[in-house]
Amino acid sequence: MSKPMEIRPFGIAIDVKPGGYRVVKSIQQMSEILLDRWPEDKRNDDWEVARAACARALDTWTSAEAARAAFIMAAQAANIHVDADASGSSLPKVGDRWL
Repeated sequence: MSKPMEIRPFGIAIDVKPGGYRVVKSIQQMSEILLDRWPEDKRNDDWEVARAACARALDTWTSAEAARAAFIMAAQAANIHVDADASGSSLPKVGDRWL
């Protein structure tokens, strides 16, 4: 199994209690969220750009940072709250989620 492609962590309010954040630390996690957890009615052009950017990053055709930026832009366009500057130190964390 290959090592996860790490990114600067951020929080996203998807699959968590209201006010909570899921911690995202890798391209693989972003891809999983886009493919398996993203609301169907929010899968628009921005979602497709983020999905393609993650696929390119996994194939090392683009940078992990570019994929991260595309993912955050897609979340913002879908009105899914993102804490792009989250370091994990200011919010309580349980497992892979901040509460």
